[in-house]
Amino acid sequence: MGIRSLAQNPAYRFVGLFGIYLVAVAIAYPLLTERWITPVKFMTTLTAQIDYAMLALVSDEATIDGNLVSLGSFGVRIIAECTGIFEVLIFLAAVLAYPTSWAKRGIGIGLGIPILYAFNVVRILVLIAVGRHWVELFDFMHLYFWQATLILMITSVWLLWIFKVVRHGESDVPARA
Repeated sequence: MGIRSLAQNPAYRFVGLFGIYLVAVAIAYPLLTERWITPVKFMTTLTAQIDYAMLALVSDEATIDGNLVSLGSFGVRIIAECTGIFEVLIFLAAVLAYPTSWAKRGIGIGLGIPILYAFNVVRILVLIAVGRHWVELFDFMHLYFWQATLILMITSVWLLWIFKVVRHGESDVPARA
């Protein structure tokens, strides 16, 4: 099986493109964030402010100091890795690698990014609540549970896009005999 026949198979082409996009992201992200630090700082500040606003709705113990969001005596500093940027880049790589029209890719990107961002905000809120009430569980939740959950969330949003946008209406087309 040659490279040409591998490239003609949509599944192999997807895996190859996805891998190339992920390598490109892994190389480019550190360089780009150093050069364009302002958008990253904006995202960290925005994420901290949204998390604070949500906490303040349910507790008078919520405080914010720059990018440090606290609930009572427990606080977390929102850094670039807390903004969901990495998750969005992985999702973008999967959407861009998938064989479909640019219009459907645009829909996937336009709907997927806000969903992933909202999920990430909820993740931080839960982590702050866990840290405030069950500090001994914080590291487990932060390092293991939510990392695995983020992978599932990215995959779920991507699959939802494939089934509801990319393949929408395909089952309505009658099969030809």
